[in-house]
Amino acid sequence: MKIRKQLAQILSGALLVTMLAACGGGGGGSNPSAAPNPSDGGGEGGYKVAMLLTGYINDAGWNQSAYEGLQMAQEEFGVTGAYTEAIPQPDFEAVMRDYADQGYDMVICVGNEFSDAALAVAPSFPNVSFAVMNGNNAAEPNVGAYRFNTPEAGFTAGAIAAMYSQGGTVGVIGGSTAPHIKDAAEAFKVGAQYINPDINVLIGYTETMTDVAKGKEMGVAFIEQGADVLSANANSASLGVIDAAKEKGILHIGYISDQYDVAPETVMVSMIQSNPFMIRAIVESGVNGTFEPKLNLFGMKEGALYLSDFHGNDSKLTDEQKAKIDEIVAAIKDGSLKEAGILPKSSFEQ
Repeated sequence: MKIRKQLAQILSGALLVTMLAACGGGGGGSNPSAAPNPSDGGGEGGYKVAMLLTGYINDAGWNQSAYEGLQMAQEEFGVTGAYTEAIPQPDFEAVMRDYADQGYDMVICVGNEFSDAALAVAPSFPNVSFAVMNGNNAAEPNVGAYRFNTPEAGFTAGAIAAMYSQGGTVGVIGGSTAPHIKDAAEAFKVGAQYINPDINVLIGYTETMTDVAKGKEMGVAFIEQGADVLSANANSASLGVIDAAKEKGILHIGYISDQYDVAPETVMVSMIQSNPFMIRAIVESGVNGTFEPKLNLFGMKEGALYLSDFHGNDSKLTDEQKAKIDEIVAAIKDGSLKEAGILPKSSFEQ
C-alpha cells in the first residue's frame, strides 16, 4: 500500500499514549517555579521556545508526547528549548511572563486550560508568539490556538471499519460529547456510509474518558446490536471497548495512538493524532515567520493525523479496498473530499 507509516515509533511506550489528544492535558502538579528546564537535544540557535505543561514529561501520554514534539523540533530546526512541568493553575500567568521576560520567542501552552492566561499575558509581550494546544480562542497579534481536524480522523476510521465489516453494522464510541469528539464520531458515520450507503452505524458516548468498565459495557452493548467492527475515542475507556471486541471475537479500529499491541488479533489499524507533529509544525511557523494568531486546524495535510502500520492486517482487505484507502487519504490531504461536500467540517472551522 502507499499509505505512509509516519512516525510509527515516535511515541515511546505507544500503547498507553491512548491518553493523547481527546483530553486537554495531563495531571496537575505542584511545581510553581518558572525556572526553565533545558530540553534534551536542542541546539544553541537564536530562536527560543518554552513549553508549559500541567503534567509531567514522563506521563506516557499527553504531556510526554508534546515534550517529544519539542525535542523533534529542536533537532530539526536547531532552536533552543526549555520547559516547565506540573504547573498549577494559579501560576500559569507567572510562568508565561517569566519566559517572556527571559527573551523566549515562543511559548507553547499544552492544554486548553492555559487559554485564559495566554490571552491575559500576551498583550504585554507583543513580540512573543503564544500557542495554545486545544485552545478555543486566538487573538491578534500573537495568540494562536491549535486543534486537530478530527472529522478527517473519524471519516477515515469509519471508512476502514466499513471495509472490514462483514455483517453491515459498525460502531463508534466517544468518551464525551465535546465538540472535537462529537465531530469525529459523526464523521465516522459519514465515512462508513461513503463506503457502504446501507451500513448501520451505532454511535454512543460513555461520558467518561477513564472508566474502562463503562467502555467495555458500551462495547458489549453495540456488539449485541450486531456490530462486528468498533472504534473508540475515549482515552483509557477505549481499552474497555477493545477488550469487549477481543472477548467477543470482533474487530477494532484503533484511535489516537497505535493500539495494535493492546490486542494484536483485534486491532486492525489505528488512526493516530500526533502531538509531536503538531508541536513541530507550531515551532516551524515561528522559525519561518509564518505564525498566525488564529484558530489553526491540523490534519492529514500537515502530518498531524495519519494511519498507523496495518501490522499485516491489510491482508484481510482486497486490493480495491487498499486502493480506496489511499484514495481517501489523498483526497483529504488535497481538500477534494471536503470541496465535494463529502467530508464534514470541524465545529472549529471558520
